[in-house]
Amino acid sequence: MSAKLPPPHFYRLDDTCLVIDCQHISQLDHKQKQRLINYVAMHHHARNEVIDAVSADESLTLYCQIGTDLAHLEAHCATLWSQFDDGHLVSRHHVIPVRYGAEQGIDLARVAEQCNLTEQQVIDAHCAGDYDVDFLGFQPGFAYISGLDSRLHLPRLATPRTQVPKGSVAIAGDKTAIYPANSPGGWHIIGHTELTLFDPLSQPPALFAPGDTLRFVEA
Repeated sequence: MSAKLPPPHFYRLDDTCLVIDCQHISQLDHKQKQRLINYVAMHHHARNEVIDAVSADESLTLYCQIGTDLAHLEAHCATLWSQFDDGHLVSRHHVIPVRYGAEQGIDLARVAEQCNLTEQQVIDAHCAGDYDVDFLGFQPGFAYISGLDSRLHLPRLATPRTQVPKGSVAIAGDKTAIYPANSPGGWHIIGHTELTLFDPLSQPPALFAPGDTLRFVEA
């Protein structure tokens, strides 16, 4: 990635909250912008004045201690942004074994029909290439994962389910995800993994972190 990067927008929610927003940058694709956001976030998790660094969709919010000099923090973020190189992003890679279809992937046949593909083609497309963890939200350990094959892009279910089983592998829009716990949900369920995504007794408790990469493999 070029060292001469278009700058993000900075704005403040209050005296303790700084937002870095790059949704307006048309010169970079989503993957580049999200990696930049997660790189800046990574550098602020260990800073004493930052209570939390929360990545979102092409934006980052830094929640700070009272009295933090937000102008100085903004300048530091701008410097990190301008000096970013893809090799600077430290992340983990995960391989996710998935059992597709049948009772564990109840929407696979319908997804195949809507996408004009066979069920095996859906599975092959979902297992092709590496994915990026953009950010976490919705529930502890729930990662919004980008990199989904465009042939599998579908809107969310018109009526969400009241119960989606823990470990369900699902798709919606341009993303895929895995449900860390039993919960309501409106994504299309195509498979299931036995991996534990969130354990409050582990350190860190969430298996995925923003900036991580992963690959799905058919179990």
